[in-house]
Amino acid sequence: MELAHKLFTALFPSRCLLCRNTIHLPVMEQEAVDIDICGPCISGLPHNCRYCSRCALPLPVDLPANVMCGRCIQKTPVFDYCQSLFRYEDDVIKLVHQLKFSDRLTCARSIGEMLVKGSERLFSTHGKPDCLLPVPLHSKRLYDRGYNQSIEISRGLARQHTMVIDHVSVIRQRSTATQTGLDARSRLKNIKGAFRLNKEISYDHVLIIDDVVTTSATVNELARLLKKNGVRKVGVLSFARAPLKT
Repeated sequence: MELAHKLFTALFPSRCLLCRNTIHLPVMEQEAVDIDICGPCISGLPHNCRYCSRCALPLPVDLPANVMCGRCIQKTPVFDYCQSLFRYEDDVIKLVHQLKFSDRLTCARSIGEMLVKGSERLFSTHGKPDCLLPVPLHSKRLYDRGYNQSIEISRGLARQHTMVIDHVSVIRQRSTATQTGLDARSRLKNIKGAFRLNKEISYDHVLIIDDVVTTSATVNELARLLKKNGVRKVGVLSFARAPLKT
């Protein structure tokens, strides 16, 4: 089946989601062929190379590695670790907007495959979680959009590591206003109490999956609920992390 997929991809190559150029891969290419973004465009994405060791906030490149940002020093997040592959800038914003607002589920597959690659170091450092928990959408927003983008980008990771995607144990009980445009204090107030447990959970280690972490208010509120209900370790993996506004 995998060979047939590679042959099909070689014979009928896809176009890059960003530059629209044809993506050519050798028939026996060993790398993932489900990333519909060409090599040059991937290389040109704003990789999150220097970041807070706790919340993955992008930091200036001249800072030493493994340092915490001022916010985490002042108030440690509830979640235990966080990794974000890219800074939420430039073409990364374009990809996320295609995923969330243009019904481009091909973006979900490509983003999911990039999360698979990014998870290798994460799992070697923090261990393999018991399940993936995509950030829940409220039922109204789910109905309007037709899918939860965090679930969609989790699928490749779940398949690669034979893991469960738990999208039923926690629900979003309040239809919160969009976090876009809100400052950090308003985001905290907006998201407080937005989630509730829908069924009993028995996980020891949960990995929250999100497309974009902005101030970390949403994932922190989820982590608080999970730990309140017996989860010992909570991590976060996202495609992108927003830098601080200047």
